[in-house]
Amino acid sequence: MPFDVRKILEQLGTGSADVGVPAWLQESWGDPEGFAVALATASVGRGPPLKSRPGQHHDFFHDLIARHANTDLIALRTWSKAHGWRTLGYRQLHEQAARRATTWAQQGVKPGARVCLLYHPGPELLVSLAAALGLGACISILPPQGRGFLTRRLTALAPEHIAAEPHQALLLGDFEKLLLHGRGNASPAFTSHTYKPAEPVGLLFSPLAEPPDVPVPLTADDAWHGALVDGLLTFGLGPGEHLAAPGFHPLQHLPALLFATLLRGATFLHLEPADLETNPAPLTEHPLRALGVTPALRDVLLKTRTRLEKVGHWFRNPEEPLDWQSWREWVKQCGLSSVPTSNVLVDAAAGGAVLCSPRRVGDIHLDAAPAPGRRWALKDLNLSGQEAPGDVGLFTLLPDKDRPLPYVILSRVHGQYLYGGTRNARREGRVYPAAEVMETLESLASLRGTSVFAVPVGGTSGQHRHLLLAFTGARQPDGGTLQQEIRRCIELQLGAEHLPDRYEFFPLYPRRKKGRIDEAWCHWQYQTGALHKKSTDALAQALTALRGHVLDTEGKPGDDDPAGQP
Repeated sequence: MPFDVRKILEQLGTGSADVGVPAWLQESWGDPEGFAVALATASVGRGPPLKSRPGQHHDFFHDLIARHANTDLIALRTWSKAHGWRTLGYRQLHEQAARRATTWAQQGVKPGARVCLLYHPGPELLVSLAAALGLGACISILPPQGRGFLTRRLTALAPEHIAAEPHQALLLGDFEKLLLHGRGNASPAFTSHTYKPAEPVGLLFSPLAEPPDVPVPLTADDAWHGALVDGLLTFGLGPGEHLAAPGFHPLQHLPALLFATLLRGATFLHLEPADLETNPAPLTEHPLRALGVTPALRDVLLKTRTRLEKVGHWFRNPEEPLDWQSWREWVKQCGLSSVPTSNVLVDAAAGGAVLCSPRRVGDIHLDAAPAPGRRWALKDLNLSGQEAPGDVGLFTLLPDKDRPLPYVILSRVHGQYLYGGTRNARREGRVYPAAEVMETLESLASLRGTSVFAVPVGGTSGQHRHLLLAFTGARQPDGGTLQQEIRRCIELQLGAEHLPDRYEFFPLYPRRKKGRIDEAWCHWQYQTGALHKKSTDALAQALTALRGHVLDTEGKPGDDDPAGQP
């Protein structure tokens, strides 16, 4: 069916609050291929042509980088407290990526090779990403945080090559031998790879997938279509315009945000949240066509009373806590009352935005319709696989084979789609890696076992708080000291983002089954208040002390307990 992209763009630019889903959006769900063809034709404009053809083949290196290399456009703009502003132009990016790709090819990187990019967001990540795409590699992105976090994921990925800064080699352990050397002086000499639609361009560790330590394949078709839709429609970018999303989770949003930005010849503006906390002024120095705002950034700007006068459109993740009063106060204080806003849920492992509300001038809202050009279904909440019998169900991308289980609850109300939370306990939509946390803490001699328990905290989006139930056996816990020890262990091995929200210490032994903590028993005992009662009950404490004496005498402080704590 025909799509008038010019009219679609005009409608998106009005920021109107019309009720219901526009006809073109519904039609795009039924004809993603035709919609992609129409967008591809319209997105080029007067610029260089695309080599990719929807449903046929995709040349990411050409479409994202090479076709902008003869311009003065900026691909990446970064700011840091130490160095101020730094830029990476498309011409410079093309030259550096081509040299790095040639050097990597000499080291054996071939089309289809699994290449893990171990970088924080910045120039090195972008150059290595471009080089890998040019060679036709299957990319994975991991932030260099915690040896345990990396080892677990690298083991699951089994990469053939790893690209990282030289000083990150200490985190790699046995994987250090796979490290690529990318700073050679080889003259660029390679032909960019063309991916087939079903060919994997990435194996991504999505924090939205369950479990989060199993890589999710991203096909070239999904990646290219997502970049096409997001660059032109979701964020409305044009050549030279800026997209910024400080504090947005890198594993959830990259490389999707980079693909969308580069395909449009736009500029990705990267700012570290820690730098903005001390000085938010850099956020106001360049016009921002689209700005992603987290609750943390909102609070910083509220505290510093920062005005945002160069923002054309701002968006938030609907899975984050929705504090209506704070958002309304922030919009008024920053001078954004007349600036369009939208809710955007990005899953990089699916290629980009999967839920996206129309841009709207006015109040904060819960609208979150399926993104344009996506095939999807509303499935039963019980994961039976059948269609939802009513207007509430699990938002499911189609085809759903080999995709992670759906988790977003979506509601249809008077022709609109509203975000309704998640089917299980999550942290801003992301899976809390409870098993990894408990496994990491097994190394602490002061603990006899741990369990993670999620409790709801209320709110429109159904947020949860993750409690760490820590058992110290016959030893009375020093809460402050032990909590610091636990925090250091988790930060070192997994990263600070995986710290629990609250700690509960019990001078008891947990029940074990076949050598593992019986989590169901721990949760039931906590919910009924039994753990707190036993912590102060004289008889229970006497039995715990006796048991501790026996186990310590036998030299088995962590022995199984089929019977469990009395």
